[in-house]
Amino acid sequence: MGRLSDFSLDDSSPATSPHADDAEGTQETSDREAAKEEAARTNTETAKAPAARLGTGLPDPETEPSEQLVLCERAIHDAKVKWRNAADKAMAAFLEEAGPYFVWVHENKLYKHLKGNNGKPYRSFNRYCQEQHGISRSSGYRITRIIPLLNILARADHPVSDLSSRQTQVLHPVRRQHGEDSVLKVWETAWSTKKGAVPSPDELNRAVSLCGLVVRAEDDEDEKLALTQGKANPGAEVEKAVKILVPDTVRLAVREDPEKVLLLARTLNAALEEAGITIG
Repeated sequence: MGRLSDFSLDDSSPATSPHADDAEGTQETSDREAAKEEAARTNTETAKAPAARLGTGLPDPETEPSEQLVLCERAIHDAKVKWRNAADKAMAAFLEEAGPYFVWVHENKLYKHLKGNNGKPYRSFNRYCQEQHGISRSSGYRITRIIPLLNILARADHPVSDLSSRQTQVLHPVRRQHGEDSVLKVWETAWSTKKGAVPSPDELNRAVSLCGLVVRAEDDEDEKLALTQGKANPGAEVEKAVKILVPDTVRLAVREDPEKVLLLARTLNAALEEAGITIG
């Protein structure tokens, strides 16, 4: 849709100018014909002018402010609903087209071959998503988890339109640790005893046990953070850690379990390097 500034009315044209010379009959006819031809030529463009958006439905300024507000709020709400519906459709189309490529980049760790804003190669998929494509970590991982699962189910004639976060949390590690056949086995086991339209997360968990599968917690730090995102405030958690990790506490921890302290130090150092911060 064009902007309002893209549309203008040329008041000097013979068809619209108040200064047209009525005495020149032949010239006037010629000018009018020229104006018609010009109008026909630009008909498509002028048809696109957002006449309905020029405020023709604005409130009557003579009515009560409360009535004006109700009308405005209703119009804003209706526009918001339309925008959200359009945005949802656009996002669905984007994911359908781009999703498989995100999966490929993630599973083959291709993001590590691209440099981030700090000039260093990406070390995490979530940072690649955020900097290169403006996609949040949780959304990026949801894409890379759900699409492979939906494809597995579709190929086995068990198509579903979507999976919830909890369903995905059950099936994703099954795929990663036991493969596609195990995902199908779990799904079909849960399907045979389901109570709803599709297996619930609890039914999938029971199916994992019935199939004799042992599924360990995800060992990828980025993915752990993605799973817990929204359940904890990272800034608040770091603030708690700062209060706890006073020098005396750290010295005691080093004596009792130096390996864990070393792991913590490496994790902090890696995060700082990723952010382009060096310890002086």
